[in-house]
Amino acid sequence: MKTLTGIAAFMVALTAVAVAGEPLLRPVADPRPILQDLQRKMSSLGSVCLEFTQQRNLKLFAEPLRSEGVMLIERPDLIRWETTAPYQSILLGNHKSVAQFERTEGDWKKLKLAFPQMLRRVMEQMVQMHQGRLDALTGDYTISVATGSVAVVTLVPKDEMIRSILSSLEIIMQPDFSATREVVMNEPSGELTRIIFRRERRDVKFPSGTFDQVKPLDIAAIQAALGNAP
Repeated sequence: MKTLTGIAAFMVALTAVAVAGEPLLRPVADPRPILQDLQRKMSSLGSVCLEFTQQRNLKLFAEPLRSEGVMLIERPDLIRWETTAPYQSILLGNHKSVAQFERTEGDWKKLKLAFPQMLRRVMEQMVQMHQGRLDALTGDYTISVATGSVAVVTLVPKDEMIRSILSSLEIIMQPDFSATREVVMNEPSGELTRIIFRRERRDVKFPSGTFDQVKPLDIAAIQAALGNAP
């Protein structure tokens, strides 16, 4: 179940967005120049460390289910998605393979993945999104852009089977596209997952073992190595 939640956590949607008393977003007729400019801006980014809060909104619960964690990305294709509370889980990926670990009774246990190729592809797409390489996703998604008090890039899956579980994926960014604020997933049922990024540190130097798929370095050691990186 946590593996499926982890996969779902990477996906989103909004067809019209209003921010408490502010104007609705304005759709961009041709998003290609914006996407190309975004890719140019992000092309020099070597690595990024993002802290996040995840909110899972389910119809059965009055309050969203919350979790916290970090996402680490290093060019060209390394990603680490780690949930630190209320449970501990690590997803690691590159263009060749993925691995998942779960903390059980104080020890890390490597899990057998049910859908490794699907998970690898999702993690690869997350890397592309956060490196501004959205043009690389046009084969799998229909992409639109809207601007206003925030900038929103919406990705709608082209595959009918994927749309049956994911309506769309939306990246909510600063108005100038300089940083990602949120990623939200809307499902056909009306349920959604919202990932809110609290802190972003760019071009940090990750210590050896950060992305190791056999024995990943503990997050406390990574954070200590990063120290007071801006």
